[in-house]
Amino acid sequence: MSRTDKPKLLIVDDEPVMRTITESVLAQHEFDVTTVASAEEAISQITQGHIPDLLLLDVLMPGINGFEACRILRRIERLEHLPIIMLTALDDQASIDEAYRCGATDFITKPLNIPLLPHRVRYLLRSSIAFKDLVDSQLTLIHTQQIAHLGNWTMDHEGNISAASRQYLDIIAAAQLPVSEKRLLARVHREDRSALMRCWAELRAGRPYQIDYRLRSLANENLWHHVHERGFPIFDEKNHYQGASGFTQDISERVSQEEKIRQLAWHDPVTGLNNRDRLIELLERDLQADDNKTGVVILYIHLSNLRDVATVLGQETSDAAIRTLASRIKGLLKTPPQCNCPADREYMQDAKLARYDEQSFVLALPGVLDREEIYCYANAVNETISQPMLLLGDEVLITPFIGIAYYPEDASDTAELFRRAMLVALRAASNNGTVVSFFDQKHDHEAAQRLVLERGLRAALDQGGQLRPYFQPKISAATGEIIGAEVLLRWQHPLLGFITPDRFIPLAEEVGLIHPISEWLISQVCELIADWLGMRQKVGTISINLSAESFFQHSLIQFIDEVLNRTGVPASQLIIELTESVLMQNADTAHQVINELRQRGIRISLDDFGTGFSSLGYLNRFSIDEIKIDRSFVIDLEEQGKKRALVQAIITLGTALGLKVVAEGVETRQQADLLRAMGCDIFQGFFFARPMPADEFIAFQLPAIESGITPDPTP
Repeated sequence: MSRTDKPKLLIVDDEPVMRTITESVLAQHEFDVTTVASAEEAISQITQGHIPDLLLLDVLMPGINGFEACRILRRIERLEHLPIIMLTALDDQASIDEAYRCGATDFITKPLNIPLLPHRVRYLLRSSIAFKDLVDSQLTLIHTQQIAHLGNWTMDHEGNISAASRQYLDIIAAAQLPVSEKRLLARVHREDRSALMRCWAELRAGRPYQIDYRLRSLANENLWHHVHERGFPIFDEKNHYQGASGFTQDISERVSQEEKIRQLAWHDPVTGLNNRDRLIELLERDLQADDNKTGVVILYIHLSNLRDVATVLGQETSDAAIRTLASRIKGLLKTPPQCNCPADREYMQDAKLARYDEQSFVLALPGVLDREEIYCYANAVNETISQPMLLLGDEVLITPFIGIAYYPEDASDTAELFRRAMLVALRAASNNGTVVSFFDQKHDHEAAQRLVLERGLRAALDQGGQLRPYFQPKISAATGEIIGAEVLLRWQHPLLGFITPDRFIPLAEEVGLIHPISEWLISQVCELIADWLGMRQKVGTISINLSAESFFQHSLIQFIDEVLNRTGVPASQLIIELTESVLMQNADTAHQVINELRQRGIRISLDDFGTGFSSLGYLNRFSIDEIKIDRSFVIDLEEQGKKRALVQAIITLGTALGLKVVAEGVETRQQADLLRAMGCDIFQGFFFARPMPADEFIAFQLPAIESGITPDPTP
């Protein structure tokens, strides 16, 4: 692949819908995408010379499955470094292990996190190109060394080099012959001398040898050359030892290249920190050598909103944020925070910092530190990470959650140690809980429950029938008629029963499912609207809430266009509800997306109005059609006080700006009467109707449609 060409991707999946979605998303990110429906077809194309730059390979397919296809391709010599990503719904450890045994480069579980897939692919392509460059460089170097850095020599029976090529003399930095054993040893690294002397003893015993050792540079006394040497004994006709001959090769550049390859394999390319594999290797080595049984403590530092930074501001800004945070944490290891903290102790030099995955760091500290010291240090980490960063013209704030676990108190091995520290951090992030948390046994139970919910949510999205749109009617304050509804998501688990949105929506956001769920909901709602319009039902406008992750997706506008075209639903039937927090994440992009939606006829509603810091500013900056008074203002509206005055001010402001004003959480007749008197346009709340399934919602309107009589909203 030329550095200016589009990277060529081959997608192998027997599911047409998955192929289409994956191809569409990747093609939008400047990839040249080809798709096939079977492993056999993929193998045929590749063996005929159509080799992609990266292969996305489904596991479960008829005929040759993904595991076997990966094995077949890896047996082809020129494909040994081809990046292969395995795609599968299997997320058990055995399947993951099998994928890597077959030669997979990476492993992604279905359903795919569509927004992050292009970044994941580009990340692996960058690593593949860097690795190929190093391998190519190493091969070129080896060929060059064989010609220019290989010297031959002859040794007499006393151990002196009596004859040698010019290249050998250059390698050992000798001006002339003979070169005595003592003189040669003087240039050999002290740690390697005994090994080389044992090799010479092998020669005298009639046995050949080979060895790698270090020679001091003549130009720089502190620089060492790495050499590879082989020697063979020489005997006379009576089989008496006469000396030896051999060759010595300067392999310094090869060793340097191998070290760079190890760096690539063991280090994160963005920050240069140790990666997960390297950290685990170092910790296991240290624990095996831990004679005092002091153990280790792990700080799992989860950067909860880093994914949003990548989605909204781009991968370049996200990478810049990661580099800045890594530098800050390393600074804490060198300079102790202003508290009674362990950073000023000698054993802090053994601390290890690694980038554990795309959204987290891990800091390993000596287990001799007590909980108070660790808590102090973790708080210092939190404070330094939480400081705002100005990156590429944008202010970025990262919210960390830190989980702490001790070995051997909390885990019997490093894998369990990492898992337990991680689940504490993720649990805190999903509940917006305590920033710094220590592991205890109750977290295992909570993690098991969370895993059940996550797997169930993925299954619900895959299989259908469990996630259901519910509709809460919106009532005209002037006429009492139903003029539309807000769609709300409900989950009916086959075993756990009804699961409330406050349990599964944060989980969906945490595990990257909120965007596919939002797309599913938009599609379902439009299909229902199309059915209702086809039956000449009075529908009104339907409001759909979008999270920041969904709203800032590059494919959002295209997806909505496709759904509207497919279903034939007019864009004017939809209202997109956004919170102030969504708009705050990237005001410029939000302004652009809002304008594109409104150009199509989709209206925009500002949800939870009045609860943020800059509601008035957003009304001035963005093209908003509707504001929704948050239910917290409507509660206790019957009582005279600031709440009533604030509600009146919001309604007056909205009316003056030509906006529709919706009151949420209307639960009593008195609230409805007060809001109507204040000039509120639309009511929504339990006083009129609770959220209901689609069939109940449309039936809820039938009496008014059939008789032409406006229903009395009074229950």
